[in-house]
Amino acid sequence: MKLSPILFATASLLLAVSGRIPAAAQSDKPAVKSGEVSRAPYLRKAQQAVDSHDFAEAKRQLQLALRDDPKSADALLMLGFVEFQSGDTPQAVAHLELGLKLNPASFSGHYNLALARLRQQEVAAGLRELERAVVLNPQHAGAAYNLGLVLLETGRPEEALAQLLRAQTLAPQEPDVSVNIARAELELRQVAQAKREADAAAKAFGNDPRWQAAMGRLFLEHDQLQTALPYLNQAFRLQPSEIQVRRLLASAQLAAQNPTAVLDLVTTPESAEDHYLRAGAFYLLRQLPKSDEEARLASGQDPRDSRVLVLRARICQLQGHHEAAIELLQKATDLAPEWSEPFYSTAVSYYLERRYADAQRSLDRALELEPKSVRALFLYAASLVNQGKNREGETFLRRAIQIQPENARFYYHLGALQLRDDRWSEATAAFEKSAQLQPDYALPHYQLGKLLLQSNHPQEAARELETAVRLQPDLAQAYYQLSRAYARLGEAGKSQESQAVFAKLKQEEVDEDKQMMEEVQRQSSSLTH
Repeated sequence: MKLSPILFATASLLLAVSGRIPAAAQSDKPAVKSGEVSRAPYLRKAQQAVDSHDFAEAKRQLQLALRDDPKSADALLMLGFVEFQSGDTPQAVAHLELGLKLNPASFSGHYNLALARLRQQEVAAGLRELERAVVLNPQHAGAAYNLGLVLLETGRPEEALAQLLRAQTLAPQEPDVSVNIARAELELRQVAQAKREADAAAKAFGNDPRWQAAMGRLFLEHDQLQTALPYLNQAFRLQPSEIQVRRLLASAQLAAQNPTAVLDLVTTPESAEDHYLRAGAFYLLRQLPKSDEEARLASGQDPRDSRVLVLRARICQLQGHHEAAIELLQKATDLAPEWSEPFYSTAVSYYLERRYADAQRSLDRALELEPKSVRALFLYAASLVNQGKNREGETFLRRAIQIQPENARFYYHLGALQLRDDRWSEATAAFEKSAQLQPDYALPHYQLGKLLLQSNHPQEAARELETAVRLQPDLAQAYYQLSRAYARLGEAGKSQESQAVFAKLKQEEVDEDKQMMEEVQRQSSSLTH
């Protein structure tokens, strides 16, 4: 779900137009021509009516002015403005265009025509008019702001940022400008700058719950969860009775895997969204009957919510009912064909059923929609590896690592994949990187110890294996390898102790296919929004 460009009172692209024609219109100087004296009283009365928000009277006076002089640019432009304010957008467009033919240098004409075109969802035409308006009056905050918004909507965040920064200079008191500046910076992946913008704006707008909620929602939707939560918490503290703020905070807590906080926020569900949030919380708590009950209540109120279908499919997956999960996910893809999540989740069910070719077909679509999904890339790699296509699988795994280079588990699986092809030196480097990134991760230390022992370095092997069992005391096979390392070092007592622990645990060798399966299940257990 995307943020609406205006983050407060309206979901429209339009900044509220003042009740008066913008001041720049007063500086328009049409040529003197016959009829000017006779129409002047009508224009004055029309302006007085506009000032009083009596648009019906303003329109009547302007029609009288145009009866005397059908080519009055002032009257046509003012009539277009009045019709726009009255909701008669097609007539507003027609009269504004006629007025601009007579006075193409009118800032107000181009600005108001831009707003009318945008109301009609004619974005390209609206953008052209806004660009003309900004050239005519670079000091108009509303024009700069709306131009920035339209540039954002049309995928031009760098140009949008320049306009929004100008709008902020011209109107520093407007809270929504700061939110959209942060939005442009996030779309440019300038995360640090967006956080600084939010921090600076908080000094002026921190007591405004709408601003806090808007900024929190912005960061949440750009996957900056830890930044989003403080803003949403503050919005809730400032306005605890606002149900939308409560739901937004609950949604963030769900994404943060804090199910108890979700249930504390949504105690009395009143909507499909409330039931969905509670269903997600119970899912994370692995209280599957309660999760399924809430999900069904959500579906009953909103059967077209694809998120609920995905959640119900996840419940089926945990219960091992993959055919039922696939059926639910097919409905989700029909409802939301541009959302990658149902395709990814379908691939999970196919993978867990070892239907790897089917999984890859679903993943192809998921990656088409979300090319940088590390979960999908990892699952694609796992599907290929399980078919013996190690090199192809490595390609996908490396793509995931490029996107998420700090992921220790990905490096571990890269090393395990390389071991399959007896590429010991490359595997060693991958395991070392994994251990460096996550020092409390036992498995890379286990694999390094085993490799060192195989290359006849028992002292170094013992150190790695000791680390592995300290981090994961139930890692049975590490004790077995440790007993061998101690034996080579002549430490018979320690060797026997390690062998005894191994015998007590009685677990099998670490199975890389099982480890991959568990990683897939771990990655697919979170909820998306």
